[in-house]
Amino acid sequence: MRLSIRCFALSTSLLVAAACLAAPPPISVDTDFGEVRADRDHDAQAVAELLADMAPEIQAILPGVQLRRVDVWVQERLRLYRWQERTESVRGFTLLEREFDATRIHLRGGGQSSWYLAHELVHALIDRSWRPLPALLEEGLADVVAEELNPEFAAHIRAHRLFNVSLLTGGMIFRVRWNEPDEGPPRSWRRRTATSRVLLPPDESEPLNGDFRTTLVELLSADRAGLHARFHELPESYYGLAWFLVARIVERRGLDGLHRMCLDATAAGQDLIPIDTILAAADVTLDSLDAQLVGDSFRYSELRAAAYLRTELFSDLTVSLLRPHFPAATSKRLLWRVSPAFVTLRGDEVPFRTIRPLYESIRRDWSLTPR
Repeated sequence: MRLSIRCFALSTSLLVAAACLAAPPPISVDTDFGEVRADRDHDAQAVAELLADMAPEIQAILPGVQLRRVDVWVQERLRLYRWQERTESVRGFTLLEREFDATRIHLRGGGQSSWYLAHELVHALIDRSWRPLPALLEEGLADVVAEELNPEFAAHIRAHRLFNVSLLTGGMIFRVRWNEPDEGPPRSWRRRTATSRVLLPPDESEPLNGDFRTTLVELLSADRAGLHARFHELPESYYGLAWFLVARIVERRGLDGLHRMCLDATAAGQDLIPIDTILAAADVTLDSLDAQLVGDSFRYSELRAAAYLRTELFSDLTVSLLRPHFPAATSKRLLWRVSPAFVTLRGDEVPFRTIRPLYESIRRDWSLTPR
């Protein structure tokens, strides 16, 4: 199944005539943190509960947040104007009257609403102290906070975003380990490890021109207005890159440390945090942003989530990698005796047979592949 792309629209500052705007959904539920409107009572109640839970959580964990109400419209057809519907892949956007002055969040009904709402609440609630954060990284901040607020989705979010950034880095390089016969005594086996590059299907790549590192430098020099001028809808791959950089900074410095970088930039009279400061805080260089770094960033939980998200991709990898080594093996012997597994940078193994969809896909594909 294809992953939807462009999950979020850029937050935009708009002033429009009321007659052109989409009508508000009819059902309303009020909370201390804003009014939620939807076409169905169930949707309004569910999102109102999420809003009441998430808004104070964001205010508790994220520095530089405004204590304010933000309304939410849950729409079956996501749109601001009556005559302009957003593409199906866009899951939400935040409407700003002025910079750092949100008026409303628009959220598409269904799907992982808690991820999308948390993401948009970050855009809506951060205050001007975050202004030196490049707009690209604001998208990454929104995803990192959403990950924090949704531990049940955290591995999924991380795997999804790592797949996204891999569109820019020429895929991701994984370590795969398996058993194979040793030259020693009979029935003696040894564990072998190899690396393999995994590529997303090309039809999911955005038409991005030139080297992404050049574009990244340009985007890290852009504020909200500059980013929106460059991309009406940010390509999903750059959402992945934004999350990747912010996640690495937060792992090393915390959310407070990222906020401190903004305060330091303001104190130094800088409009935006310097690019060198960002890369150093993330412990990366432009040259090190490659398929190996992306692959090494998958941890045990993300590898399991990745196998669920991209079952066919990893089934194909398994067959192409191991068929030459075990041409006569049955699928059962392959999965239980050869026992292929992903290996994390720390050495943790994720056996393929422990992931039910992958297990079933490999059994099917192995039997269909010529020996």
